[in-house]
Amino acid sequence: MFFVIFLLSLPLYEMKKTILVILLFIAGLCVLLVVKTVTHPFAKLSAHQLDPIKLPVTEKSIKRFSGGLQFATVSYIDSAANNFAAYDSFRLYVRNSYPHVFQTLTDTLINGHQWLLRWKGKNSALKPLLFMSHYDVVAPGDYSHEESSIGQNMFDLSDSIGSLPQEEFNAWKYAPFSGAVKEGRIYGRGAIDMKGVVFALLEAADTLLAAGFVPARDIYLAFDPDEEVGGLRGAAHLATYLKAKGLQFETIYDEGGIVATPGTAEGINQNIAFVGMGEKGVVGFRIKVKGTGGHSSMPPLQSAAGKAAVIMQRLEQNQFRQRLIEPTENFLNVAGAGMSFMGRMAIANQWLLSSVLLKQMEKNPQANALTRTTTAITMLKGSDGNNVLAPVVEVIVNFRILPGETSSDVHAHILKACEGFEVEIDAPRVPVEPSKLSPPDGRGYDVLKEAVERLYPGTLVTPYLTIGATDCKHMGELSDRIYRFMPVLLNPFEQRSIHNFNEYLSIDNYGRMIAYYSYLMGEFDKGL
Repeated sequence: MFFVIFLLSLPLYEMKKTILVILLFIAGLCVLLVVKTVTHPFAKLSAHQLDPIKLPVTEKSIKRFSGGLQFATVSYIDSAANNFAAYDSFRLYVRNSYPHVFQTLTDTLINGHQWLLRWKGKNSALKPLLFMSHYDVVAPGDYSHEESSIGQNMFDLSDSIGSLPQEEFNAWKYAPFSGAVKEGRIYGRGAIDMKGVVFALLEAADTLLAAGFVPARDIYLAFDPDEEVGGLRGAAHLATYLKAKGLQFETIYDEGGIVATPGTAEGINQNIAFVGMGEKGVVGFRIKVKGTGGHSSMPPLQSAAGKAAVIMQRLEQNQFRQRLIEPTENFLNVAGAGMSFMGRMAIANQWLLSSVLLKQMEKNPQANALTRTTTAITMLKGSDGNNVLAPVVEVIVNFRILPGETSSDVHAHILKACEGFEVEIDAPRVPVEPSKLSPPDGRGYDVLKEAVERLYPGTLVTPYLTIGATDCKHMGELSDRIYRFMPVLLNPFEQRSIHNFNEYLSIDNYGRMIAYYSYLMGEFDKGL
C-alpha cells in the first residue's frame, strides 16, 4: 500500500519511469529463473527402463544360502533371550560350506559372536576395505520389533502398496526358517535383511579365490550378531577392536539403500539406486511431568496430564528448522528431473525459492524427514485408573537427528518446550549421534556406481540420506568413506516383506548381488 501511495505521489514521467524499471527488473528476474532452471544439472531421463542383467547362479550357491536361512539367529534387546547355540551352529555351517574361503582368510571372533574375516592383500601400505553385513534376524512373527534400514525410500508408496495382495502379509507361505526355494525365490527370515549379503560376500570371495585372485589391499568381511537391536554387542565391539589395531579403511560398505523400481519418484520411469552417504542419529528422551495427584473429584486447574499435553503441543508446533544437506541436494537433482517445471525451478533457484521448496517437502513425511530433525511422540504413561490423577505423567519422544545437529541440541530443544513446568528429562537408551557425510566421489563411490550401472543398465544412481540405523554408525572414526547400499532391485511388495511375513530374495537378485561384490573386490584396485 505504501508503495502504491509512493508511486501516485510521483510526477507522471517519474511514475512511468519507475514502473518501467520495476517491469524490467521482474522480466530480468523471470529470465534468470528460467535460465537457471533450464541449465541446472538435473539427471538425464530415458523413456524406458532397460532390463537388469540376468546371471546364472549355481545350485550349490543356492543350497548354501538356503541352508543358512534355516538357523534361527533371532536377536532381542534383552540378549538373554537369544538362542546363541543357533548363532554358533550358523557360523559352523558357514565355515563348513566355504572351505576354500576359510583356508585362505583368517577369522576372529570378537565378544563371543562378532565375526571378522581378513583376506590379506599384496600391498600392506594400502588402506584396507571393509564389507559389513549381519547374520541376526528379527523374530518371524514380530516384524514391528525393530526398524529395518533397508529399502526406506523417501516417497509415499501407499498407492502401489494398497494394490498388493494383503494375504501375502497375513502368514508365512513357507516356514520362516525353511529356506524354501520356490518360484525363483529363496524364502526365509533374513533372506533380504541381511543373510543374503553374508552369503553373497562369501560367494564372491569363493569365486575370486577359485580364479586365483589376490587383492591388492587387505579386504575385511564383518558379520555382525545384533544389528537389529543396535549393534552394541557386535559392531560397537568391532569398532573398538579395529581402532585398537590402528586400522583406517579406504572405504566401508554396509546396508542402506536399494535399487527401487520405476515409479518410485513421480515422473521417473527408471530404476533409482539410493546410496546412503550418511545416516540420521536417534535419541529418545523421557519427560516426567510433575503435577498434583489425588482423586479426580477434586482436580487442580491444570493436571500433570494437562501440563504434558501443553509440552507435547509445543514440541509438535515448534519443530526443528528445515535444512537441505548435501546428500538431499544431490538426490533432488535426480528426483527433480521428473517434476513439473515449477518444481524444477524451486530446486534450481534455492537462492530465492528455498522456503517454497522446503514447504512443499514438509507436506510429505518421507521428504520432511530428509530436511529436519524429526519429532515423534511415541509413548505416554499416566494414571492406571479413570478416577485417579497421576502425580507424574511420562512422555517419551523419539528424535531422528539430522547431520549438523546433536542430541545435546535436542535436549536444549526439549528444555525450551518444558519452560514453566516442573519436569525431569532423561534418555533411557544411549543416544546415537548422526554420522559424518561421505563424499560422492573417489574410487570407493565410483566402483560402486560402475557395478550398479553394469548390473542395472539405465538405472539412476543418487546419493541420499539413510533414515534408518545401520551398524556402520559405529564406524565413523575408521573411514571418511562409508557407503550404505545393497545391490538388489526391490518392488514395493518386496520392500514391504522386510521384517514381515514371506520375506524372500529372488534368485535373480542373488546372482546380481554376488556379481556386485565380486566386482567391488576384484576391480577396486585394477591397474595397481
